[in-house]
Amino acid sequence: MILVRPYDDLAAHAVLSWLDVNDHIEAELVRGQAAGGLQLFADWRAMRGAWVAGHVFHTAPHLGAVPFAVGALVNTGQAGVAQAALLARDHARFRRPLAEVASRIAVELPEFCIRHGIHRVEARCWAGHPTASRFLRAIGFVPETDLPGFGRDGSAIFRQFALLPRPAPDLNPEPNQKGTDHVHG
Repeated sequence: MILVRPYDDLAAHAVLSWLDVNDHIEAELVRGQAAGGLQLFADWRAMRGAWVAGHVFHTAPHLGAVPFAVGALVNTGQAGVAQAALLARDHARFRRPLAEVASRIAVELPEFCIRHGIHRVEARCWAGHPTASRFLRAIGFVPETDLPGFGRDGSAIFRQFALLPRPAPDLNPEPNQKGTDHVHG
């Protein structure tokens, strides 16, 4: 059983200082330059004012309650839309706890979003990341498109995913059988 705790600087710094190699590459591509744990921590912490929620995930108490992942849900500036981010330590070492994180988020995120007026959650991951797309799909995110042009030289591709806490409206409804589709009152 993992522990989900509110964000705190020391636990977050412990995670961001020892990121999974592919999470670290992804973070550097987003940042546009090489960065150590302290710089990544500073970037992460600087976004706190825009957070809807921020957490540090820890292993079970009998495993030492080791912080292994940080996650945040951030306002995008667009009504009803949030951006999700999660970075973790070694994905192989923390495989089971990360699977539990995905399961918990899949269950809890939709209700959280409904309570907070969030109708769309977006997430992106580096296309070269060997586990990130699977993780997002396990939560319930749906791939939308590949986005070229990331990184310092623009050569990195990121994948755009979205999660809709409520079913999406039908964009192609059947025409009204009585012919009153375009009647205006």
